[in-house]
Amino acid sequence: MNDAEALKKIAGEAACEFVKTGMRVGLGTGSTVKYTVLELGRRIKEEGLEIVGVPTSIATQELATEVGIPLVELGSLNGLDIVIDGTDEFDSHFQLIKGGGAALLREKIVAQQSAAMVVVADDRKQVDCLGA
Repeated sequence: MNDAEALKKIAGEAACEFVKTGMRVGLGTGSTVKYTVLELGRRIKEEGLEIVGVPTSIATQELATEVGIPLVELGSLNGLDIVIDGTDEFDSHFQLIKGGGAALLREKIVAQQSAAMVVVADDRKQVDCLGA
């Protein structure tokens, strides 16, 4: 694993600290969130974490199913407790740009239904000026 992947793994796994048993969790999309999904699956199997997930993409749905995260449709819930997702860019004020990927619409819908959002990114995503 190269340094960039190691940073993504650290960020993705750290986001799991915000997830507690009983939560309804929006599962974002992207190369960093992949590590969040893998860690949540591990915690379900090894630590008995009990959550339900709402994926924002087919790729996330497939990975979450593979690692044993129970999934539900967003419409079957009365909102989400938290969503964990990546970003394309962020600045020193933690303003974000999202939307470089194909899952933007579903990511936005899931984020709007969530009480909290955790954004996972490594330092390569930090910029001085958004969109420059």
